[in-house]
Amino acid sequence: MLTIKGSKGFTLLEMIVVMGIMGAILATFTVYKRKQMEEIGREHLASAIVREVYGLLEFVNEDDIRLEDDSFIPNPLYDAENKSLSDTDARAKAYVSRTSNDIDDDLPLDNNDNFLQWDNDRSRGYYTSSSCKRSSSVKVADANFFEDYLNCEQQKNKDDYPLLLERVDLVGDPDTLLIRRVDFFVRFESGSLASKDLDKFNIGNYSSAFSKAFSHYGLSYTRADVVYRNSGAASGARSSSGYGNGWTLLKNSEGKVLSYDNFTKNMEYFRDKQQLGIRFSFEAGVGKYLKADGSVGAEKLCWNSTAGTMTHCLKVDDDSKGRNDEDGIMHLTAETTDPADKDHTVTGTLMANVVFQGEVFNSKTGIFEQALMTNPVITYESFGNTKGSSSVVIDDPENYTEDVADEPGSIQLPVQPCPTLPPDPDNPNLLTKKALMPRMVAAISSIVADAGKSESSDGSTSNGGDFADFINSGENRTAAKGLLDHLSGVAIQVNLEKPSSIPDDYKGAYWIISATTGVYDNASGQAVSVINPSSLSVVLTSWCSSIPQPDWEDGGKGARPPKISP
Repeated sequence: MLTIKGSKGFTLLEMIVVMGIMGAILATFTVYKRKQMEEIGREHLASAIVREVYGLLEFVNEDDIRLEDDSFIPNPLYDAENKSLSDTDARAKAYVSRTSNDIDDDLPLDNNDNFLQWDNDRSRGYYTSSSCKRSSSVKVADANFFEDYLNCEQQKNKDDYPLLLERVDLVGDPDTLLIRRVDFFVRFESGSLASKDLDKFNIGNYSSAFSKAFSHYGLSYTRADVVYRNSGAASGARSSSGYGNGWTLLKNSEGKVLSYDNFTKNMEYFRDKQQLGIRFSFEAGVGKYLKADGSVGAEKLCWNSTAGTMTHCLKVDDDSKGRNDEDGIMHLTAETTDPADKDHTVTGTLMANVVFQGEVFNSKTGIFEQALMTNPVITYESFGNTKGSSSVVIDDPENYTEDVADEPGSIQLPVQPCPTLPPDPDNPNLLTKKALMPRMVAAISSIVADAGKSESSDGSTSNGGDFADFINSGENRTAAKGLLDHLSGVAIQVNLEKPSSIPDDYKGAYWIISATTGVYDNASGQAVSVINPSSLSVVLTSWCSSIPQPDWEDGGKGARPPKISP
């Protein structure tokens, strides 16, 4: 029989050692998998919150909201009608509520709920499409949005999660409904509000998860600050009236706001704070990476030209010089693939309401001032009086007393609308220059000395002629067919007529441009004044400026502008 010498099994000790090694490996693997699952859970939770942030920022950045039927409505966040309804309508209040705190200001208790309570039973519901309405009690927007900015439903049992987006501040001007910053308050529930609960420091473990989530959605916040509240405020925040309230910015001994990005370096300041949270802040309109499809309503003037697509771009070339050796030339051009364009560059068209700032001489004060102004608009107009109009040729100018507003033939135009600008918080000198005011000047385009006389073939004259009619600039050379006289002078006046019933925005105001020509009538040998004749045309230049239209009337005394200092 075949036998195997020297064969033996495992001893008990060897088996115990092997099992111990396997147990240690399994324990290590279990700890690793548990931490991995916890990290995945944190990433899912952070991603859900950032998805809310992304959706609301998209909503804030829209000027017009596209509806399901492909029509558009003004963004309700900037609709003045909602402002008028906000005292009685909860939906309107959710759109026009603004906070005005600077980013480093303390956060006082807001008993007027000017922030958004981020819950479907409160303000959040009004930012969801009307298609989300499941019952009469559900809060939704009035319109059916083409794009769902926010999910209809929030996370189930959201209060059971460690992190919760609880509050949103739309920071801006409540009068103009400007939004310059959006703050998102995320609370952290450690499971207990005990002051010595070390679990509250676990909020720092979400830093990596938030970083990945913001990167995924292409978001870049300007600040991430740590906020806290005491146990009383935290308990009150669970009620409907105090929801989202009671937060305070956490500051060090020097009064500097502590950043969430440096959480681990400032843990000594967190020890006695019962509940911690994070405030993520975004500048409105610029909190996103730009997209080539133009879906982001912020700074979408430039793109990646190597992609082979076409757009307009404003940029300043390094060391660029203009024709007159001026610095900082800005190019507005577009690229084209048309082979007929050898340099592949065509002129771009900028469609925007642009306000310029520059140094302008103020004739009323006699000094140069920094002023805001819009692009000038130039038009051609002619006066309307013909010879047949009454009180046109004035033989006795010294006794003429008609008011310019009552004279026939004047040019009357509605005052152009002017933009209203937000104040510059960094320049107190511009705080009063929010509203631009209408301006206009007039200059002679074409004129003939014409008293309305005709001349027959035998050299005799009669009053049967009419003024030259310059209403059509293409026929000005041939419009003067009558007997021409001697021109002694022309006076043109631009008046801004603003009845007392018209508000400060000049809506309903109008311009009156009137003129008088001094003519020596060859036939009669008499000097006359002709009021607003059709034989005079003007070029009108209108614009808006922070310097008002000059008006030298001083109680009828005709005050003159100050002399320019040498």
